[in-house]
Amino acid sequence: MRPWKTLIALTLLLSACSQTPQSQNPPSGTRLTTIGGEVAVAGEILVKYKAGPETQGLRPLGASQPLEALSDPSWGALVRIRVPEGQEEAYIQAYGAQVGVEYAEPNYWVANPAREVLATLSLPQRPLGLKPQAYTDSVTDPYFLQVPPGDPLSATGADGTSYINVPYLWGIYRIRAPEVWNQGYRGQGVVAAVVDEGIDLSHPDLQANLWTNPNPNSSTCPGLHGYDFVDDDPDPSDSGGHGTHVAGTIAAAANGQGVVGVAPEARLMALRALGYFGGTNYMLVRALKYAADCGAKVVNNSWGSGGRSKAFLDVLQYGTAKGVIYVFSAGNSYRSGNRPSYPVAYSTLLPGVIGVGASSNDNRRAGFSNAGPYVTLVAPGAAVLSTIPVAQNPSDPYAFLQGTSMAAPHVTGVVALLLSAKPDAKPEAIRLALEQGANAKLTAQAAKPDYAAGGQYGYGLVDAKASLDTLLGQ
Repeated sequence: MRPWKTLIALTLLLSACSQTPQSQNPPSGTRLTTIGGEVAVAGEILVKYKAGPETQGLRPLGASQPLEALSDPSWGALVRIRVPEGQEEAYIQAYGAQVGVEYAEPNYWVANPAREVLATLSLPQRPLGLKPQAYTDSVTDPYFLQVPPGDPLSATGADGTSYINVPYLWGIYRIRAPEVWNQGYRGQGVVAAVVDEGIDLSHPDLQANLWTNPNPNSSTCPGLHGYDFVDDDPDPSDSGGHGTHVAGTIAAAANGQGVVGVAPEARLMALRALGYFGGTNYMLVRALKYAADCGAKVVNNSWGSGGRSKAFLDVLQYGTAKGVIYVFSAGNSYRSGNRPSYPVAYSTLLPGVIGVGASSNDNRRAGFSNAGPYVTLVAPGAAVLSTIPVAQNPSDPYAFLQGTSMAAPHVTGVVALLLSAKPDAKPEAIRLALEQGANAKLTAQAAKPDYAAGGQYGYGLVDAKASLDTLLGQ
């Protein structure tokens, strides 16, 4: 093996929807306030009008002014309305009392999870031309290696986890994805949407697997590879790196370079609904509905906030009724109170919403990872190697990050594998397969359904092969 060298440390942001107090730095022109203890956009509310004739002729109240609407004849219309700053709660109450209004609420602010914690990690060069014999010949990506002694990842991490001799893609091994590939299921035919801060559309490990819109000029589904709901344009390019890292874990191509995703033949729909500092509920709801309307079968959401939004529950009910599965990261606030995050907490209400906690390479809950009844299962989330925007490190655009943001895409990839094996599977069947296939022995702690609250791990560690066997045996 050739000598190992350490590249210049990449200044990247460890991520995954922490519910600890966050620095709020909205884009220019956006003011934030606190409504009901949660951060929201000042001077704005969201009003959902029911579908039907009773909403015809309704006019704005007082000094309010409609700004834009997400409208669907079968769903109704979600309208973003400008109101006087400081009077948001009064207008919410007034609009909520109108006939034909389903609900009114703040336009909550969701901070970009990638802005939470700043850290640097060294990414070592790797010997080329090596691959494990356990994998099929088409999987030649040289990152299937072990970290040698003396590598920066052999030290103990900030959360107390030891990373000695962790395979670079240890998560792929741990969830048994290659055993599903060897049965011919690699995510083919499945569109996986990534609701995040965008994807680097030029990345050599992602380009071949980008979703291509058959009608990019559609008013419902605009954009060639997805859409940007922050700037309202058809270019969903990554603004920071978080979305690109998530996308690589889901579906980086098996192309002989870089990394391999859990579902290396799935297609990636890029939906930018978080800017560099974050985004609003209105942006995120638009993205979640776009995914459901435009062909995605599974949607990765490595973000969350404290606002218990009716709009989130509404759009998730809409999407899951259409057969879409939404995967959410559980949050990283265990050490600071384990505060529940939304929309992931809706996993207890909707079978098509999957909540994912993070495990370390020793199969224990990662120290930062939330736990609670909304955690359906856990997945690798500590020291996860994946893609980053080429512009951040042109010679080697890959980096290690950690968080429940990194765990969720492992599960999204597994869902894509299951759907490639059984395309007509309903969300309920996919969730049942994930739950019954989860490995509760490796975590060595009581898990659902034996332990009502799910302990630290929900039903256990996601297991692609066992879940596939369960699904095909149904």
